[in-house]
Amino acid sequence: MKTLLTLGLLIGAFTANAQKEIWSHAIGNWRNGPVVYITELIQVTEAYTTPELLKIYKRDFAFPESVTDIDVLRFGTPEEGEESIRTLKAKYGVRKLEVEILEIPAIDGP
Repeated sequence: MKTLLTLGLLIGAFTANAQKEIWSHAIGNWRNGPVVYITELIQVTEAYTTPELLKIYKRDFAFPESVTDIDVLRFGTPEEGEESIRTLKAKYGVRKLEVEILEIPAIDGP
């Protein structure tokens, strides 16, 4: 019985540490524009911290040097993330700010 309890605790600890996949996108110049930059969704895990995600977004997406603030958003499903992008684009459109969607860069292959 003691062995089963120990095994159960070990399995529980292992599954608690497993990182769930999530989706994320970033938004730049979100306070006042004049151009708001929104990235496409990327798939990550819960293990990524905000500073780590910011490094990825700055490295992999073509944010202009004029971008003064970048925020990271996280979602449990890709549908939630896509809805966020649509909603943000509409809200900034109402404020008469231009919105540019930054695409995931293509990987040059052989």
